[in-house]
Amino acid sequence: MNERETLLNRVRMHDLALVDAGLFLDGHPHSSDALSYFRRQQAAYKQAVQNYEAKYGPLMFKNGDFTNGWSWVNDPWPWEGADN
Repeated sequence: MNERETLLNRVRMHDLALVDAGLFLDGHPHSSDALSYFRRQQAAYKQAVQNYEAKYGPLMFKNGDFTNGWSWVNDPWPWEGADN
């Protein structure tokens, strides 16, 4: 596994943990432990996204800087070898 895949897997891992914690909190909204866990995962997710995007660019076009034009389509897509 290369560095890009490793960083992306960290994003995915924390994203899944956030979704799972959010679903739990929907049924247990007063659980302070669950809310604390959600907050830790949220911070870890934000850091993982920041680490990935600093090196490989935005994961979503919403996070991109397009002051110099629409560059979202300039990078290769996953089926074009972007994950290699």
